[in-house]
Amino acid sequence: MDRTNIAGIVTEASDNIIYVCTIDTNELLYLNEAGRTVLGVSEREYLGKKCYAVLQGRDKPCPSCTNRRLLREGRCRFETYNERVGRYYTCQDKLIEVEGETLRLEVASDSTEEMEQRSNLQARLDVERTLVRCARTLSGDTEGGTGVDELLCVLGEFYDADRAYLFESTTGNNVSNTYEWCAAGVSPEIDNLQEISFDDFGSWMESFDAVGMVHIIDAERTLDHDSQEYKTLAPQGIDSLIAVPVHDAAGEMIAFLGVDNPRRNTEEFMLLRSLTYFIQNELEKRKLLDRLGELSRVDSLTGVGNRNRYLEVLDEFDERPPASFGVVFVDINDLKLANDTQGHSYGDLMIRRMSGLVCDLFPDDVYRIGGDEFVVLAANLERDEFEARTASLRERAANDDVASASIGAIWSDAGEAASILVNRADKLMYAEKRRYRESLEDRRSR
Repeated sequence: MDRTNIAGIVTEASDNIIYVCTIDTNELLYLNEAGRTVLGVSEREYLGKKCYAVLQGRDKPCPSCTNRRLLREGRCRFETYNERVGRYYTCQDKLIEVEGETLRLEVASDSTEEMEQRSNLQARLDVERTLVRCARTLSGDTEGGTGVDELLCVLGEFYDADRAYLFESTTGNNVSNTYEWCAAGVSPEIDNLQEISFDDFGSWMESFDAVGMVHIIDAERTLDHDSQEYKTLAPQGIDSLIAVPVHDAAGEMIAFLGVDNPRRNTEEFMLLRSLTYFIQNELEKRKLLDRLGELSRVDSLTGVGNRNRYLEVLDEFDERPPASFGVVFVDINDLKLANDTQGHSYGDLMIRRMSGLVCDLFPDDVYRIGGDEFVVLAANLERDEFEARTASLRERAANDDVASASIGAIWSDAGEAASILVNRADKLMYAEKRRYRESLEDRRSR
């Protein structure tokens, strides 16, 4: 059998695209069956045509044309994407001599599946690297809150989004935007997105329950323009978004995490879903820190502010004196005696009892600053009202069958420092305490 015939049979039977063209004019001289099939051309339609016109649908030579390289090196190998057919190819080019003429031979193997696998692998690696980066970001946040801001920055950059954000459940069925990252040149919306009724986004909750996410593409075309959903998104310039729910340990939705107008990795949802675990932990940590902060400022026995909180508030009033200021200094009478004779449980009862009497009259202004001492810091209360409440407190404390107290009170509208008024009230309390003890001595001596 003629070797030329064998070569022709092989090239025609090959699954690779094989073609031959001139070097100087780029005219196609041969295109095998695989090439003709993929490109949808007959022999009559390609012969004598420019290779870049037939193969790539271009009207001028390809920017990546290898002719010059071939003239220098004789052969080359490269990867390319053919926009006309939407496929990736690994190409091997070499110069060949045919009847004294130098021609280019190219064998192009379809590498689309390999490239997609490589792309998917790269995407997974990008997600994993981003997850590691997010984990490190949050693990370095010991105060709570700043880590979420940095995480949103990582998230926004990964998706090349306009915004990345966290909404948290608040009262009823409302949600509020609590954290937001914005790309350069994008206006923040966080202040406009407080206490939003989620009832207006019923389809979101259905999507969260059904598929674990909300993915909006082309909001202008797909959303009802009369819906509250569209009226909320459109003014923000949101055309597309991806959002995923965040659940607590009991499975209740406590927040959702999302990005607006993502331009990259738009089909990569694993990152967002994986981050909900980190967000849940971060919110739990913040809740714990808030609780610890509260405990550090609240008296555990009575529930009123403790000495730490008292000193914070006193400093605030010293720096910015209110228009009027009233101080009540309360010292429980005979608490040590009760502890020694009736036990500390009874002493605790006396403390709680006195706390209740004071809080009934000054519900938001009471601090326990010592074992038997309470202070009221009443800002912007009219003098008549302050004196009426103080008189009522004196009467209740004098007639209570569990605990009594010595009380010093002072009110001023002269803009004096709060700590000065506290010292005056303290001295007035001690004067009353002295009178109380003197009266006890008188009764005992009779």
